[in-house]
Amino acid sequence: MKTLLTSTVYEFFRRRAGMFLVLLGILFGFMGGAEHHAIAVFFLTGSYGMLYLFCIWLLYSLFCAQFVYQLWKLPEYTFIYDARVWPVFVRVKRLTFMALAFLQPILYYGVYLISIAAQDKILTNIWPVFIYYPLLAALLAGIAEWRLRNPIRYVAISSAGGIKWPFRRPVSWLYWSVEWLFQERGVTLLVGKLGPILGATGTMLYYSTDVYDLRLPAVGLSLAYLLNSGISFEYYKWENEICLWGRSMPVSPFRRFMRIVIFHAIIILPETFAAIRNAALSVGEILQVYLLGLTILTVIHLFFYKKEGQPDDPLKVFLFGFVGLTLLILYKIPLLLLVAAGMLFSVLIYPKWYKI
Repeated sequence: MKTLLTSTVYEFFRRRAGMFLVLLGILFGFMGGAEHHAIAVFFLTGSYGMLYLFCIWLLYSLFCAQFVYQLWKLPEYTFIYDARVWPVFVRVKRLTFMALAFLQPILYYGVYLISIAAQDKILTNIWPVFIYYPLLAALLAGIAEWRLRNPIRYVAISSAGGIKWPFRRPVSWLYWSVEWLFQERGVTLLVGKLGPILGATGTMLYYSTDVYDLRLPAVGLSLAYLLNSGISFEYYKWENEICLWGRSMPVSPFRRFMRIVIFHAIIILPETFAAIRNAALSVGEILQVYLLGLTILTVIHLFFYKKEGQPDDPLKVFLFGFVGLTLLILYKIPLLLLVAAGMLFSVLIYPKWYKI
């Protein structure tokens, strides 16, 4: 069962991580809480709202089914046909569980619809959702079962896939790093960005409910930026385990340090845009919080160098560090002063912690 999920569901989210990131950027970058609420109410109360919802979910389910159909045709997936030896009940149960794993975005949105229905006292309109789930799961499991019963007995030969850009592949360390994240760590990138975007959106929505000073978004967004530590760790592994030749290149320590800073400056842009979209902060305030988040991730990344990627208890270290930072912010220490101190510390400690 674990092999089935890892080889199929994980592969789907890994290969489609870029698509989900774009959707997240659209849903949380250009739409606020009011728009999400209005769409949910339309689905629940509109004349054809539930029909539209079913059509959208059906398209997504067919998209997943098409992926399974094409994936299991590949020569390296011939082992999957051994699942035919499972008893019928076991095979149906496992394929249904696999289908539900594919339908996770739909399941999560269904929970959101239920919360909106309970909030607006229209729970009587939510019942079609509980019919859609088994229907779509049965559809996806049925297509997977059909694929198992009709194995491909030849090796399909296709031309090289991928997007052919009209320009040459950039000769850039940062481009290669981001490209590797999308291609090889897509699921980590997707999950690693979902948390910060939701955290930034929630912080800014709460900030807009009353009159607060900059300390509230500074603390909330610092936590959101801190959640990018998983992506920062993947970048550390890219440097130290994947692209080993880069460590022997004649590159100055300052340039290596700037690579770290620029990389983290790029990966925290989505939640920063989400914060701008959902609250009326000035440009100066957003810039202060953004630089604070960049400083936090830079220090964390250097900590990975100090511990050689294997900190004893990273959760404890990050938690105490965040608590200390929160206290400094609550005591009204200027954010730019914290940024300057953090960056100065990073510049001074980098030659000692970075080991070639």
